[in-house]
Amino acid sequence: MADKSKLGVEFPPYTFEVEKGKIAEFAMAISQKEGKDQVNPIYVDAEAAKKAGYKDIVAPPTFQTSFALWAGGGLMPIIQSLGINLIRLLHGEEEYQYFGAIHPGDTMTGKSKVVEMYDKEKKDKPGKFMEFTVIQTEIRNQRGELIIKSRSTLVER
Repeated sequence: MADKSKLGVEFPPYTFEVEKGKIAEFAMAISQKEGKDQVNPIYVDAEAAKKAGYKDIVAPPTFQTSFALWAGGGLMPIIQSLGINLIRLLHGEEEYQYFGAIHPGDTMTGKSKVVEMYDKEKKDKPGKFMEFTVIQTEIRNQRGELIIKSRSTLVER
């Protein structure tokens, strides 16, 4: 079970330099997953992105999850430090707030913190509980501007 003394713990920041090719790869992957024939041009064509009001191509929503993994800022080190049993782990929820765009050449820094830990009784098994851990991550660009705030809910059954 998760170590409840970890509530409020902040984890070391991770940094990732955004590359144009990584944005294109991610955009192609999510387009194929969604069954679309074409990638949205704002993700791969600077002129299309500028016409849409961006300064350059822009990263698709949820792109930050991939660079968190590439930069070593994924949930695995957090899960391990919290003592959560991977065999009993469920992904409960993911929530994102977007405050700005991610462009090629940006250097993004993510910082994660345990913001909630609570138990809920199982409806089908009175007296048995599931434990919930909520991790909040703030991702800022090289200018210190908050670009994304995410909340990940982990459930240990």
